[in-house]
Amino acid sequence: MNNSSFQKNTTILEDSEFHSAMTKKVEPFLAGICQSGYLDVPEGKLYYEAYCPKEEKGAIVISHGFSESIEKYKEVIYYFVSAGYRVYLADHRGHGRSLRDTRHPHMVHVRQFTDYVDNLHTFVQKAVMPFCSGLPLYLYAHSMGGCIGALYLETYPATFQKAVLTAPMLGIILSVPAPCALALGRILTGLRKDDGYAFGQGAYCPDEKFEDSCSTSLPRYQYYQKKRAANPLFQTSGASYGWSYQALIACRSATQKRNCAKITTPVLIFQSPDDHLVKASSIRRFAAQTPSARLIQIEGSRHEIYNSPSHVLTGYYQALFRFLQDN
Repeated sequence: MNNSSFQKNTTILEDSEFHSAMTKKVEPFLAGICQSGYLDVPEGKLYYEAYCPKEEKGAIVISHGFSESIEKYKEVIYYFVSAGYRVYLADHRGHGRSLRDTRHPHMVHVRQFTDYVDNLHTFVQKAVMPFCSGLPLYLYAHSMGGCIGALYLETYPATFQKAVLTAPMLGIILSVPAPCALALGRILTGLRKDDGYAFGQGAYCPDEKFEDSCSTSLPRYQYYQKKRAANPLFQTSGASYGWSYQALIACRSATQKRNCAKITTPVLIFQSPDDHLVKASSIRRFAAQTPSARLIQIEGSRHEIYNSPSHVLTGYYQALFRFLQDN
């Protein structure tokens, strides 16, 4: 453990002790306070988990990223719960234990990106708010979840007291020009042939190298990769043409000036200087066009800022908790 506490009773897990700390301390602790279930949504069910500490100062809803699952956020959940926050999160459709929109087990496909936003709203309304009366409600959203979160804040500006967007997917770095990707997606969607891997995408590969990953902490990367390899439900990997098309439309909508202006919730945005998945320019534009937003860059991180080494995470969580607690 790191001796410098960033929050009372909460310390960052050291890289050298990470696996042992997660398996012997964090996982048993979280298992003891976890409640799980399935929530009905159109076309199927969403799997969700809730974590309720003894002392509660608020509730945090987590919106995870592309090809991720609840399982990847155990360390994040642990820090929030240890700091006195309830935590609620659901596997987005097409991920983890939730419903799938395609027959391909490794593919992420969605018919409309707004399905994610609608599902999140249903989750908040039915599985979160009825159990959090009187508690301030916060949003923590990463990557694809950050785009979902931004659209949610633009659509439902009064739900969350504050929001944290970490490396939000507000623009995607593509291997082909965006107009070409949009045109192809539009054509395939019209022909109902968008349920195939997009260019450069593919099935789950267990041999991915750490150097090519979105993490800068090897122990954190290895921890989840081991879980991923052991459970086929965590092996979503490549995007369909349909998902790619819908995601590009969603990014464009979320960053339009008139939509950014709809956000009244205070927003803290974290950005990595070494992110090869989402466009830094789009994040900066969103921050500049959202009056209530503030942008912080986290050195020493890649796209998955929450999977950085312990010395980087200390500053990250210090800024995050300071934002949540400031009046």
